[in-house]
Amino acid sequence: MDTLLSIFGQASILAILAILACGTTVVLISGGLDLSVGSIFAVVGVIVGIALAEYQLLVFVAVVIGLAAGAFMGALNGTIQVFTKVPAFIVTLGGLTAYKGIAEILASGRDLSRFPESFQMLGSGYLVPMTIMFAVALVTGLFLTKTQLGNHAFAVGGNEEVARLSGVNVRKSRIYYYMIGGLLAATAAILEVSKLNFAMPARGQSYELFAIAAVVIGGTSLFGGRGGVGKTLIGMLIMQTIIVGLSYLGVGTSVQRIAIGIIIILAVYWDVWRRPTR
Repeated sequence: MDTLLSIFGQASILAILAILACGTTVVLISGGLDLSVGSIFAVVGVIVGIALAEYQLLVFVAVVIGLAAGAFMGALNGTIQVFTKVPAFIVTLGGLTAYKGIAEILASGRDLSRFPESFQMLGSGYLVPMTIMFAVALVTGLFLTKTQLGNHAFAVGGNEEVARLSGVNVRKSRIYYYMIGGLLAATAAILEVSKLNFAMPARGQSYELFAIAAVVIGGTSLFGGRGGVGKTLIGMLIMQTIIVGLSYLGVGTSVQRIAIGIIIILAVYWDVWRRPTR
C-alpha cells in the first residue's frame, strides 16, 4: 500500500514523463526515432521562462509560444530526416546536442523563476497534471486509431514501401509525426516549469531515454507498425513501480538506471523475437 501511495505521490512527475512518452509512441509506431525530445523539453522550458519572467507575457501567450517552438523543432527533425535520408538516430542525436546548446545560450545570465500563480497552477498538486496527462493520452489515442493520418503511422511503420504504393505521402506524414512528438515534449516541459516554478537548460536530460523505456516496456515496437498509447501508460506505470520498489529496498539511483537499462534490453529482445520475418 505504501508503495502504491509513493507511486501516485509522484503523480505530477509521472504525468510529465507520460506525456513525453505519448509523443514518442507516435514517432516509434511510424518507424521513426527521436532522441532529441529531452533537449526540446529543455529549450521550451527556457523559452516559456523567458516569456513569463523577462517579457511578462500573458500565461496563455507564453504557453502557445512554447508549444509552437516544440512543434517547430520536432518538425525540423522530421524534415531533415526525410529529405536528407540520414538515419533518424543520427539526425535526432545531432538535434539532442544542438537543442541543448540553444537552451544554454538562451538561459545564460537570466533569472527564470517566480512565475505568475495562474501558471504555477498547471503543474501543482496531482489533479491538474494527471487530468492533462489523461487528456493528452486520450487525444493521442484517438488520433492514432480514428484519423487517417494516425492510421497511416501504423502503415508507414509497418512497411514504408507498401504505404507509399497505397497512396500515403510518407514524407509529409513523417514530418507530422515528429512534429507531434515535439509538441508533446513541449507540453511536458511547460508542466514541469510550472511545477518547479523555475526553468533551466539542464532539465530534460535523459528524459528521452525514460520515454523510450516506457514505450518499449509497454509493448510498442521499436521497428514500427505496432503499439498504442494505452500500452505506453502501462509501461510508464511499470517503470515507475520498479523505480519506487528499488528505492524502498535502498537501491541507489545508479543501480536503478542499470535495472531499467536491462529491462529495456529484455523488452527489445522480446520485440525482436516475436517480430515476424519480412
